Amino acid sequence: MAESAPAAPDATQRRRSLAAAIAAVTAFGVSLGFGLPLFSLLLDARGTAASLTGLNAAAADLGVVLGPLWTPPLVRRFGIRAFLLACLGLDIVFFLAMKPLDGFWDWFALRLLLGMVGSGVFTAAESWINLLAGDGSRGRVIGLYMAALSAGFALGPLLLAFTGIAGWLPFLAGALVAAVAALPLLGVDSLAHGLGREPAGSALAMFRRAPFIVLAGGLYGFFEATALALLPIWGVRTGLAPAAAAALLTALGLGSVALQLPIGFLSDKMARLGVLRLCALAGLVGAALLPLAARAGSPAIFAAVPLWGGLAAGIYPVTLAMAGARFRGAELVSANAAIIIAYGLGSLLGPSLGGVAMDLWNPDGLLAAFALLFAAFVALTIGWRRASF
Repeated sequence: MAESAPAAPDATQRRRSLAAAIAAVTAFGVSLGFGLPLFSLLLDARGTAASLTGLNAAAADLGVVLGPLWTPPLVRRFGIRAFLLACLGLDIVFFLAMKPLDGFWDWFALRLLLGMVGSGVFTAAESWINLLAGDGSRGRVIGLYMAALSAGFALGPLLLAFTGIAGWLPFLAGALVAAVAALPLLGVDSLAHGLGREPAGSALAMFRRAPFIVLAGGLYGFFEATALALLPIWGVRTGLAPAAAAALLTALGLGSVALQLPIGFLSDKMARLGVLRLCALAGLVGAALLPLAARAGSPAIFAAVPLWGGLAAGIYPVTLAMAGARFRGAELVSANAAIIIAYGLGSLLGPSLGGVAMDLWNPDGLLAAFALLFAAFVALTIGWRRASF
C-alpha cells in the first residue's frame, strides 16, 4: 500500500530540498561530462574504429530510453531519495567496473547500465524539483536547475586535464564525483521520502495523454545530441580550424548556462506555450542564419552560436515547467519519465539523420535539418489542441 503524502514543507524546507536536488544533479552532470570523453578517448587509444566507438556510445543512449520505464514504479515503491541514492550507488559500481572489464562488449553492457541509472537519476530528480517548485516560480526554478546542470556538464571534461586517461585514477575520480553527488541528499529524508508515491499510470501512457509535451522532449534530445556530435564537423567544413570548431560546443554550452534562467523567468510571466514557440522560432532562425555567419567569419559564428544554442535549449526547461503545471505527484514522475524516454529516442535518431543530411548537402544540410525540425514544431505549437499540452 502506498504511503500517505508527507506534510507540505514550509518555504525554508522547500529551499533546502531544492538546493539539495539541484546540487546533486549538478555534481552528477560533472560525472557525465567527465565520463563521456574519457570513454571515447580510451577506445580511440586502443585503436578502435570510429564507427565502433560511436556504437559503444549509443549503448548509453539506449539505456536512457530504457531507464525511465522502471523509474516510476521504483519511486512509488521506495521514494525519491532512496531511489536516487540507489542509482548513484549503482553508477559508482558500474563506472569502476569499466576498468577491469575493459572489453568492447563489456563496455557496451556497462554503458547501457550507466545510461539506465543516469536517466533514472534525471527522471527522479527533475520530478522532485518540479514537485517542490511553486506554480509562481516554477520556470525560474527549473531554469536555475538547467543552468547549473549545463555548467556541471561543461566542467566535467576539464577534470581530464588533471587525471589523464591512464590507470585507475580517472575511474576513481569519476566514482568520487558521483559519490559527492549523493552528499546533498543525506539531509533531506523527511522531505523526499513520500513524494511521488501515489498510484499512477505508466510512462508510456503519457505518450497518449500528453503527446505534445513528450514530443518537445524528443525535439530537444534530437537537437542536443546532433549538435554535440556534428556541429564541430560542420565548423571544420565551413573553414574553421579543428580547435576552433571544437570550441563551438563550448560556445553552445555557455549560451545554455547564460539563458536558461531568463527563459525560465519569462515562462513565469507569460503563457509557456508562447515561450516554447519563441524558443523553437529562435532555433529555426538561428539554423537559417548560421551559414551566413560562417561566410562572415569566425567572430560572427561565435557570436551567433551561444545565442542560438541557449534559446533553442530553452525548449527543455519550459517543457518540464509545462509538465509540472499539469501533473502532480506520481503522475508527474511518469510524465517526466516519458519526456526522458522521448529525449533518448531523439538522441538516438538525431546524429544519424543529421549525418545523412550533411552527406546530401555538404555542410549546411545539418542546419537545414535543424531548420525543418524547428519549423515543424512551430507549426505544431500553433495547430495542436491545447488539451494535448
